Amino acid sequence: MTPANVKALRIALGATTSVAVAYGMAWPLSFIMPLFAAMFLALPFPQWIGWKVASQLLKRLTVGLLMGLVIAEFFIRYPLLCLPLYLLIFFFIYYNDAKAPPMATIFMTMGVTMVPILALQATMAAHLITTYLFINMSLGLFFTWLFFQLVPNSLATIMPAPAAGAKKAPPAKPPIAPREERARLALVSTIVSTTAVMLFFTLNLAQYSLAMIYICMMAGTPNTNASIKVMKANSIACTIGGVAIIIAYNLLVAVPKYDFLVALTLCFSLFFCHKMTSSKNAASWMSGFTTFLVLLGSSTGNDAEASSNFYLRIAQILFAGIFCIVALIVTEHMLERRKQPRRWMFWRKSPAASKP
Repeated sequence: MTPANVKALRIALGATTSVAVAYGMAWPLSFIMPLFAAMFLALPFPQWIGWKVASQLLKRLTVGLLMGLVIAEFFIRYPLLCLPLYLLIFFFIYYNDAKAPPMATIFMTMGVTMVPILALQATMAAHLITTYLFINMSLGLFFTWLFFQLVPNSLATIMPAPAAGAKKAPPAKPPIAPREERARLALVSTIVSTTAVMLFFTLNLAQYSLAMIYICMMAGTPNTNASIKVMKANSIACTIGGVAIIIAYNLLVAVPKYDFLVALTLCFSLFFCHKMTSSKNAASWMSGFTTFLVLLGSSTGNDAEASSNFYLRIAQILFAGIFCIVALIVTEHMLERRKQPRRWMFWRKSPAASKP
C-alpha cells in the first residue's frame, strides 16, 4: 500500500467505527461525532496532531460555545444589539483564521451560530447543545488518536523514492497573508455570514438551521473559500454527497438493519476517502464526505421527522452552496466598486485646468 492508501483506509475505518459507536449508543447530537472524527483524520498531517493542538481546538470550541450561549441568553431577543455583536465576533474569528489551529475557525463559527439559533426553539436546548457539542468533539479527537495508532503510516509498503542527495526537510508552514488582505477576506466572510444570520433570525427559520450552519462554515475559511472556483468545487462535491446519501437512504429504507448501515457506511467511506487522497480537489471531496455524514446522521434517527424531512435537508445544503457563491460574488463586486473613483465627479475641473 502507498501512504495515500493508508490514509484513505485510516479515514474510512475511523469514520465507519465512529458511526457504529455513535449510532449504536445514540446520545444527543451523536451524529456529529463521526463528522468531527472524519474532519480530524483528513487533516493534511502525516501524524497525529498531538494533544497540545487538540487541547487548543477544544479551547477554541469552548470559547465559541460560550459566546453562543451568551448570545442565546442575553442578546437573541434584541436584534439591534445582536447584529453588531455578530459583526464583531465574526470579523475577529475570520481575521485570526491564519494564526488559529487547523479548523478552529469552523468550530468557533459552529458554536457561535448553532447554539443561538437552536435556542429559539427552547431555552434549555442551548445548554444541552453546548454540553454535547463539547462531548462529541472530544470523542472525535479520541477516535482520531486511536486510528492513528491502529493504522499507522508504517503500514505503507510502497514509499516514494527520495531524490538523490536530498535531505528530508520539515514541512514549511503556509505563509500568512498581509494584514490588508486578511482584513479584506475577513470582511467578505463577515458580511456573508452576518447576512445569513440576520435572515434566519429575522424570519425565525430555526427549522432550516442546517442551511445557515453550512453557510457560516463554507464562508468561514476565508483563506481558502474566498475563491469562487473553490466554492464551485465544494458545491459540486456537496451535490455528489447528496446523490450518495439519496442512494444510501433508499437502500436503508429497503434494509433497515444496523449491520447493513455500518457496512454501507464503510463502502461509501472507502469511495470518498479514495477520491480525497488521489484527487487534486481533496478539500472538495472532503466537503462531499462531510455532507454525506451530516445527512446520514440527521436522517437515520428514531423520530418520524428524520425521514420525512430528508430531501428538505438536501435542499438546504444545496441552497447554502448557491447562497455562498452568490453572496461572495456580490460582496467582492461591491468592495471592488468602492475602490474605483466615483463617476459622478467627472464634472469637476482638475487642478491643472483651473489654473490660468
